[in-house]
Amino acid sequence: MKQIFDQPVFLLGFGGVGRALARQIVASRDKLARRRGLRLMVIGVADSRGIAHTTHGFDDDALMRLVALKEAGAHFEPASLPALPANCIVVDTTATDATVPILLNSLRAGGGVVLANKLPLAGDLDWFDAISAARARWETTVGAAMPVIQTLNYLLDSGDEVQRIEGSLSGTLGFIAAQLEAGISFGDAVREAKQRGYTEPDPRQDLGGKDAARKALILARMLGYRLNLSDVQIESLYPAEMDALTVDEFLREADSLNARMAQRAAGLTRGGRKLRYAAVIERGACRVELTGVDPASKLGGIRTSDSIVVFTTRHYQDNPLAISGRGAGQEVTASGVLGDVVSLAGPMR
Repeated sequence: MKQIFDQPVFLLGFGGVGRALARQIVASRDKLARRRGLRLMVIGVADSRGIAHTTHGFDDDALMRLVALKEAGAHFEPASLPALPANCIVVDTTATDATVPILLNSLRAGGGVVLANKLPLAGDLDWFDAISAARARWETTVGAAMPVIQTLNYLLDSGDEVQRIEGSLSGTLGFIAAQLEAGISFGDAVREAKQRGYTEPDPRQDLGGKDAARKALILARMLGYRLNLSDVQIESLYPAEMDALTVDEFLREADSLNARMAQRAAGLTRGGRKLRYAAVIERGACRVELTGVDPASKLGGIRTSDSIVVFTTRHYQDNPLAISGRGAGQEVTASGVLGDVVSLAGPMR
């Protein structure tokens, strides 16, 4: 019988993705034991207010009770972060850079880090340098479980020259662009996206373009571009003065942008081009913006609900390499996080 290795795991963040990950860890027990001789041992879970921790790991029933507790709206008891085993994998599914000291301490101790949180990689360049040079994975920071990071690493490791990366990195903005292309007013498109649950509670967090910009910045930094978020050209779909409005006020006032956005969409789609909110990374620069693309191109051919990243390289010139599929969602993101954890798991070497 294959010997089973117990891999300690600590979860930072227990929102939708963190809870989905816990359920998937439980569901994958038998398969991971057969395929990898591996048991993922969740020794702690932290939310924004507290920590639940056990030295020997939560059994499956206890872990599911923690999931149920959080889904009922409860919080964990306030506590300090416990000392973690040297080989512990810390998983960050939060949306804050307050976790960075924990991540760096874990890496310095020889542990591993798995990120769904973009902020540590898109924040201070020193953070990116420390994380990217260590035992870390961050596949889900750009395209949920799509193998974008893995593919880029493979291209770089193979000695290929990546000349250009372009992509549609936001399902929310993809939906908005498709609505505008179809002649739907901007205000109606935004309200529909929010009603369907495509946007953050405050849609401006998506419409401002910063989330897509952070994803693009991570890819740019992997190419060696020494850029900060302030260096990324970002097209916001609303003016900065609307930041002072409440969410309800913004949703009403979004109609004031209808004419401007209709004119912009009409100009970009002239000649049958498709409207996309796209990232472009090339020649040391990075930008995210509304753009019109050839409908026969890879960017022009995707479903509006999907994400895509296209790599033009020395070896993939005439027919660039494309990764596309579902690029958002709690379950698919959690599956990508689980894949990253498994790829790091095992005895320290």
